[in-house]
Amino acid sequence: MKNFPFKTGDIVELRPTKGASQRTKNRIRENGPGFRVRQSPRSVLDLGESVFLDSDKTGWFGWLPLSEVEVAQ
Repeated sequence: MKNFPFKTGDIVELRPTKGASQRTKNRIRENGPGFRVRQSPRSVLDLGESVFLDSDKTGWFGWLPLSEVEVAQ
């Protein structure tokens, strides 16, 4: 699993990785960059290792693949 040093309840600012899918790019653009971690990373169906998040801005919630996100500096 990719190193994800956050726990449930933490607020993180994310950005898509260079090779991120259009879905991930859209979710971050439309709902981010600030997200609250709702569940620790785990394997999710077709997404692989993912983290369950909700948006500070729009109320969106869902899974984003860890391989497609990075913490904005």
